[in-house]
Amino acid sequence: MKIAIESFTRELADEIVPLGQQSWDECSEIKKDTCAYHGQRGLPIDPDIDQYLYLAENHSLIAMTLRDEGNVLRGYALLILYRSLHLKTELCGNVDTFYVQPDHRLSMPRFMSQIEDTLRGRGVSIIGWPVTRTGKMYEILQRRGYIADDVVMELKLKDLPRGEPCA
Repeated sequence: MKIAIESFTRELADEIVPLGQQSWDECSEIKKDTCAYHGQRGLPIDPDIDQYLYLAENHSLIAMTLRDEGNVLRGYALLILYRSLHLKTELCGNVDTFYVQPDHRLSMPRFMSQIEDTLRGRGVSIIGWPVTRTGKMYEILQRRGYIADDVVMELKLKDLPRGEPCA
């Protein structure tokens, strides 16, 4: 398995979106009704590719890939860089989205280490990795030295654009 930093392009986005849907579906099963989408968790994703392209053009997005010997995408991470609004000297990295297909998860420790090394190399002082407390990633990150800091509480204020009602 090959880990690389790739330029975020529409072509790469086209490869990532199907894996992103796999990730969403898997997380839906883990979260069930414990998030703001409640019973709407199984919906098709619709990422804002233009916003990701904007972040990439402004050096605020790192796209990392995990590819097999045939160059097929088996995992990805999109990392967002930003200056802390509370401590302006601190560069932070947020793992916006991360997924590795189940059959390739033996590569996850190496992939996660490469993510950390890449962010460290860019001068990041704090890595944020949003996860669900009941998911396996929570335990994996704890073993890697991460701590649960703030918890994001969600309240869904409106229905989705396609008219599905709030739970």
